[in-house]
Amino acid sequence: MLSSKEIENMGKAIEQIGAAKTCITKPIIQDIKKIVMEKGLDAAELSASQLTGTDENTELMRIFKIFRKNGLSAEAATEVLDKIDVIESGKW
Repeated sequence: MLSSKEIENMGKAIEQIGAAKTCITKPIIQDIKKIVMEKGLDAAELSASQLTGTDENTELMRIFKIFRKNGLSAEAATEVLDKIDVIESGKW
């Protein structure tokens, strides 16, 4: 279960990600979420560079940077990734 501070930090991260039209596909998000939970953000970042094209990789690196800036745990990061389509649609 996430702490209130972590929920607050998730809110900040979501705000910073903001509404943007991304090119990250659902299969990539699912793969990255699994890696984040099993091995952490560093491993997910490395895998993203191997699994994705330039545009997807650039957007994922931006999102990972926001996760780190806000101190999100793997659990919190995966929750945000679960909602990335909604967040970036601007309907959050």
